[in-house]
Amino acid sequence: MIHNVAHYKKNKWYTKQHLIDWFTCAGIFITESIIFNFVLQPNVRYEPDGSNFQAVQYPLLPDIVPAWLLMIIAIVLPMIVFLGFFINHRNGHDLHHAALGLFQAFTITMLFTDTLKIIAGRLRPDYGARVALNDAALIRDGRQSFPSGHSSVSFCGMTFLAFYLCGKTRVFLRDGGNIFTALICLSPFMVSSLVAVSRVVDYHHNFDDILAGSVLGLAISSFVYFMNFNSLFSKQCSLPKNRINPHYAKNALITNEDYVSLSFSQEA
Repeated sequence: MIHNVAHYKKNKWYTKQHLIDWFTCAGIFITESIIFNFVLQPNVRYEPDGSNFQAVQYPLLPDIVPAWLLMIIAIVLPMIVFLGFFINHRNGHDLHHAALGLFQAFTITMLFTDTLKIIAGRLRPDYGARVALNDAALIRDGRQSFPSGHSSVSFCGMTFLAFYLCGKTRVFLRDGGNIFTALICLSPFMVSSLVAVSRVVDYHHNFDDILAGSVLGLAISSFVYFMNFNSLFSKQCSLPKNRINPHYAKNALITNEDYVSLSFSQEA
């Protein structure tokens, strides 16, 4: 595979709209963090006497996956992979769209997740233990079981990373599939699944909470990925989209091939 590196460098792709996207996402993230954490209160659901007593009497345990580790898994790990491809191929267009897409997916996922948490007001399995401690912050958090934020955020980051790897390895093209490549591309889903299941093990969520969160993160991340990158079934699957020149990927990218891969190269 021969790469026309000069084409990447001279091809225009950055617009003011990208800057607007960055600031819009940052504004949404900051605003929703303030509103959902300090302004709005979770819905107080009507619970008939004793109807839900046993379901919320689990012990209060520390997070198996704390918030800081979740951020490393969902944000830092994908960024390390993006930077690795950038160091190898020096494609700023690809790095920018990967970072922007991840930030867009994360912001939208958090907005949807926090909105549903506040509206649903579902009690966590360890809610009884939280009430016994008489800690206002713990009790408030105990009313935000549905959907699981850990599940939605981890599946958001790992789905984006999995699709990114699928594109770079061209796994869905005729010459791209093998068991080793498949395991590499699917490994992010294993990571996100382990994060989601940990929320049941430490009694912070029910199974339907993590299922809803997982589907939410996967769906939003998939939507955002394909806003920024080409179809995984396209010969240009390894390339980001271009708002200035939508057909740039088909023009002069290679000297003697019909497709391009940013991940592997060999002498013609």
